[in-house]
Amino acid sequence: MGQRNADRIPITMRRAQCETVADMAAAVWDVITACRACGLAMAVDLALVARVSGPKTTLWNRKARCRRIGCAGWVDFRAKAPGMSIHETLAADDRLPITEGERARRNREDG
Repeated sequence: MGQRNADRIPITMRRAQCETVADMAAAVWDVITACRACGLAMAVDLALVARVSGPKTTLWNRKARCRRIGCAGWVDFRAKAPGMSIHETLAADDRLPITEGERARRNREDG
């Protein structure tokens, strides 16, 4: 048996490896925003987000105001990890417990 087709792995399963904008930049994720109201799609500069908001900033389960003049809509953050063919919304259930391995990784990074 070979590896699982990267396109069939849900984006929620990738969250543990790429929680922050620094993780996404290091893994070369392509992140965009897409407005729910007007449909405007824009590329997200992960390096700029890390500089302005900090490298531990997360885009999961976040939304922001649309940047189009005159639009009052909200944008969703969508990402495409290497091997994926489409961008998927960065939405995952925050109530799910994190794994012990992920908890240990976060503790190492924090201190």
